[in-house]
Amino acid sequence: MQYGDVSFFWRAARAVSHFRSGVCLHGHTMHSEECLSFLPRYLHRIPGVSQVLSGYERARRFQVDFSRAYWTPPLTPASALRLERKQIAGLGLRPLVSLTDHDNIEAGMALQVASDGSEVPVSVEWTVPYRRSILHLGIHNLPPDAARSWLSAMATLTASQDEELLAEILSECSRMHEVLIVLNHPFWLEEGVEETDHRRALDAALKKYGAWLHAFELNGTRRWSENAAVIELARTWSKPIVSGGDRHACEPAACLNLTNARSFGEFVCEIRDGRSSVLFMPHYREPMALRVLEASWDILRPYPEYPGRQRWTDRLFYRSEEGCARSLSVLWGGQVPWLLRPATGLVQFFAAPQLRVALRLLLSRRTEVLS
Repeated sequence: MQYGDVSFFWRAARAVSHFRSGVCLHGHTMHSEECLSFLPRYLHRIPGVSQVLSGYERARRFQVDFSRAYWTPPLTPASALRLERKQIAGLGLRPLVSLTDHDNIEAGMALQVASDGSEVPVSVEWTVPYRRSILHLGIHNLPPDAARSWLSAMATLTASQDEELLAEILSECSRMHEVLIVLNHPFWLEEGVEETDHRRALDAALKKYGAWLHAFELNGTRRWSENAAVIELARTWSKPIVSGGDRHACEPAACLNLTNARSFGEFVCEIRDGRSSVLFMPHYREPMALRVLEASWDILRPYPEYPGRQRWTDRLFYRSEEGCARSLSVLWGGQVPWLLRPATGLVQFFAAPQLRVALRLLLSRRTEVLS
């Protein structure tokens, strides 16, 4: 079994010349709902904002259930596809792009109309509650005519947490030879999940369902120490590794797969045969703090080209007890509360081009992969 090759563009740029196509896996669009339950923890790390927020909490004037709040990435399916294709084409490779929104296939279904289905498959990142944790599975290249039925079955499992149904879905998907099942960011912890619980759930899931998982993901937004642990996990379970950009904002995927496959289906067959070549792009070396800052600004900045979704408040939603979701623009009447203005202003300030250069120098010793 070949577990896969890993290379870094800044060390082995010529490696690209041996391949015909570049594959981008695991990218998100406006159809993903990203829960904001993590937000209070991050707000308390921002000087000034933390003190104001603590004061409101003590006075019981800031009672928000962040588990009901979510944001949607800024890019449309077509914009996300153009972004990823541009990076791959810049390497002189044919682009194959699989967009995987959370529990949603609308991006792939829409792009089937205007794009070549052999290059842009219908795919999803499936949220799988398992025991006391949550796993994320990338299900790539579902048959377009049956994709909605498969998504319905996945939604039923997510709601019921029926382990037998999980086995049935995975075994049936695995029987389709051009479908790829990837365990995404195996060591990533959902907000509120304890690490010990996740490790137990991960181990149990691999023992019970591992035969139907085709690959483990190296993630372009996770630290190298975590990706190195995934490589060891793949060796332990005799699984190939694949790339996963996990792009939510406007930075193209920080890692890709290189292949000589002419279609996404051919690429799937290569991975299922245990053949994989992963390439980390130069921006993976950037300090993680800087990349997070730039992504935050991509999320907060205006997009005049997207009517109805121009402002960040148009792209953040809050779900009522009755289950009705409304944008913050509607809830706030188009005005941003004064409490949040300093935080958004700080992000805008530090994301300015001149400040990014200074921060890059300041954080240069915190790059993910040295040399």
